[in-house]
Amino acid sequence: PLTVGLLGMAFKGESDAIRSSLSYKLKRLLKLRAGRVLCTDPYVTVDSDLEPLDVVLEQADLLVVAAPHQAYRSIAPQVPAFDIWNILPPSGSA
Repeated sequence: PLTVGLLGMAFKGESDAIRSSLSYKLKRLLKLRAGRVLCTDPYVTVDSDLEPLDVVLEQADLLVVAAPHQAYRSIAPQVPAFDIWNILPPSGSA
């Protein structure tokens, strides 16, 4: 089964607000297709289901950058990543 990691659950980057966050809608959709969905966010503190970033990076088969937090600029994913925000470093440069 595929494990998808969602990076960022907040409404926007550098925020802890989850109101109207599309990340949670994406999480619900992914749960219909993926075996597991792991979520992380360095700012959100009101969601007890969130995992630490290192756990998500270690266990995910695929990553989706859902909120453009600066904390994600320095990670170098070892798995395919959908980065619509273009915040991850280019492959091989981190």
